[in-house]
Amino acid sequence: MKIKAYFLTLILSLISLEGFAQKANNPMNQLKLDGVAAVVGDEIILNSDIERDYIQAKMQGYQVENQCEFLENILIEKLLLSKAKEDTLINITNDQVDRQVDARIQHFLTQGSEQEILAYFGMNTMAEMKLELRGIIKDQAYANEKQNLITKGLDATPEEVRNFYNQYKDELPDIPEEVSLSHIVVYPEIFPENEQNVIDQLSQYRQEVLDGASFSTKAILYSNDPGSASNGGLIKNVKRGQMVPEFDAVVFNLQEGEVSEPFKTDFGYHIAMLEKRRGQELDIRHILIQLKPTPEEIAVTKEKIQKIIQDIDKGELTFKEAALKYSVDKYTKYNAGVLSDDNTGEDRMDRSKLPTKLLMAIAGMEDGGISEPFEDEFNRQPVLRFVKLNQTIPAHKINLETDYARLKNLTINTKRQETVMKWVGEQISDTFVKIHSENDDCDFRLDWRKEN
Repeated sequence: MKIKAYFLTLILSLISLEGFAQKANNPMNQLKLDGVAAVVGDEIILNSDIERDYIQAKMQGYQVENQCEFLENILIEKLLLSKAKEDTLINITNDQVDRQVDARIQHFLTQGSEQEILAYFGMNTMAEMKLELRGIIKDQAYANEKQNLITKGLDATPEEVRNFYNQYKDELPDIPEEVSLSHIVVYPEIFPENEQNVIDQLSQYRQEVLDGASFSTKAILYSNDPGSASNGGLIKNVKRGQMVPEFDAVVFNLQEGEVSEPFKTDFGYHIAMLEKRRGQELDIRHILIQLKPTPEEIAVTKEKIQKIIQDIDKGELTFKEAALKYSVDKYTKYNAGVLSDDNTGEDRMDRSKLPTKLLMAIAGMEDGGISEPFEDEFNRQPVLRFVKLNQTIPAHKINLETDYARLKNLTINTKRQETVMKWVGEQISDTFVKIHSENDDCDFRLDWRKEN
């Protein structure tokens, strides 16, 4: 579409993971890795930032004219970020960032394995991946909060929505068949003897290490963490708050060379060894053994889920109540289990882009139907999942009757963009901006080349 997307987010390059198998031919591998293109306040823009976003946008079907457009988008983002960090009204918490990081990782895991994700982004471990994501998402959150303050209270009247639709209706895309879904995710019931076997296994590894065996070798041979196992279980530069709380509680209380007792996190059971401490930064090795449900445990859990579904069918329990009571997905359980599209934030999703297992679960289902429970993976853990098909929206040309909420959001976003563009233009004169001479041919919308 031709409508300008002024504010391509800093995380644009992380939207899609299609084409893992073609990584060797992926143009992302050809990026220039250095060269400062511009400086805005205290924020630096690298040539690779511009080229990365430009290539990813082209790969995802955006109509983009040239890299100058992307440079200006990033200039805007960086100015917003710079001003946001100076704004005492803006406070981005670690919890906010961690929730978004977890959601983004979970989205990636629907499109490829952990090893594929790490290879695609050139990361060695999931901890390294999360650390990189945390920085990107935190910067994006700052910029978004500043935009929200600048555009606070903006709305769109029905007349403005109609005018927007009439102006752009020939450029707006057709809407593919979409579905609205809710889900409930349940961890399989693990029998005590299964759990104890894992604890005993890790206790044995621990004792062998204490007796002189190599922790690194044990991790390579036995750890279920694909992000660190091949590196001897090593995770470097671990800061407090980077890992899950249960992990931090153990490793930050270890002495160098000490091996922990087995301990549990959402990912399974671990033993950890502190290799090096540098103040509040650690290099640690760990072995993860996941709790893998047996067929009998899966069967028992499915029976319990069938009872939940029967209670819903009888009207003794609503799906919303069941999600709150039983789902382990903390991001949807308080919202009746409703799933949303990661890119649009809407609760309508393109059916053709659903993960295979989800697509198969709703095949042939009528609106209001609930699927059979099926085995899946959630947060790198085996789970049982069942979904409700709330609504099917047939493919159609976007229109005011069916898509008013979406059109209203587009209208508001256009007003937001205009408001923010005006605000950014007013801030340039009071902000240090330096653009490399190699970009002198760029024809920007705003006057970035003022005298500094």
